[in-house]
Amino acid sequence: MLQVYLKNIKLKTPLMTASGTSGHGNELEVLENSPTILSALGAFVTKGVTLRAKEGNSEFRIVETDSGLLNSIGLQNEGAEFFMKNELPGLRSFGLPVIVNISADSIEEFGKLASYLSDNDSDQIISAIEINVSCPNIEKGGIAFGTDPIQVEKIVNKVKNSIDDRISIITKLTPNVTDITIPARAAINGGTDALAMINTLRGTAIDIYTCKPMLGNKTGGLSGPAIKPIGLYMIYECFEKIPECNSRQVPLIGLGGISRWQDVVEYIMAGATAVGIGTACLVNPDLFPNIYSGLKEFIEKKGCAISELTGIAHSP
Repeated sequence: MLQVYLKNIKLKTPLMTASGTSGHGNELEVLENSPTILSALGAFVTKGVTLRAKEGNSEFRIVETDSGLLNSIGLQNEGAEFFMKNELPGLRSFGLPVIVNISADSIEEFGKLASYLSDNDSDQIISAIEINVSCPNIEKGGIAFGTDPIQVEKIVNKVKNSIDDRISIITKLTPNVTDITIPARAAINGGTDALAMINTLRGTAIDIYTCKPMLGNKTGGLSGPAIKPIGLYMIYECFEKIPECNSRQVPLIGLGGISRWQDVVEYIMAGATAVGIGTACLVNPDLFPNIYSGLKEFIEKKGCAISELTGIAHSP
């Protein structure tokens, strides 16, 4: 009753990890000894992978807010080669579809990275590539790719033409735009198979004693309960206004502020097929089993499949 599909990817539940918060699996060794978490998850989404290793931003990298977190990790990772040789093989033991989040500094680099992952995935562990278009376009002075629909379409098309047809494409959109349906439409035109929204919102925090920004990078991304209404609204907008989303031809993945099973139901009723959960898991390691239990009970009482609730809030 909780099974859903993201195009050709079968998820036994609509619950997914959100990129970044669960690392590349190495931080989740607990999963191998926690069947309740594994049974609750529908897919595992990795932390962002880049073509070359990145050290990340200077400290401090995380600042707690009244209702969430500001993070400025800076895409710290060991690079694509290390990931493919040392991290990806271990994810197979989870028995879940693996979605690899990718970031790059240029359109060409997105293509090279996607091609490298596809060409070296001889065991076909990767089910999908999630494109992070919130990263800065170095060639254009650091402006985020995701705010420019022309760039979004080019990136998605480049990635699509660089990977094996068996690998699906998910485009993760930035909320830092006036109208989310514009980059969403651009990603669809580029050939994306699904859309994920939202990524974090830009924010900052000031230390009133040092009179300086608290984050080493000065600004960061806001996540947690505070951004749930925004994520929910953007899912609702895309389902309402984009025919491919409304028809489920391009399924939506809801992210932002989910900490209870009721939040999951809201996202699904707004138009999401699946959801990603991140920040709340840092607070409660048992969150996935707890949400799964609540969701299962709710659906049993409803007497329907979870997929039947997708977009039901739009019904007249």
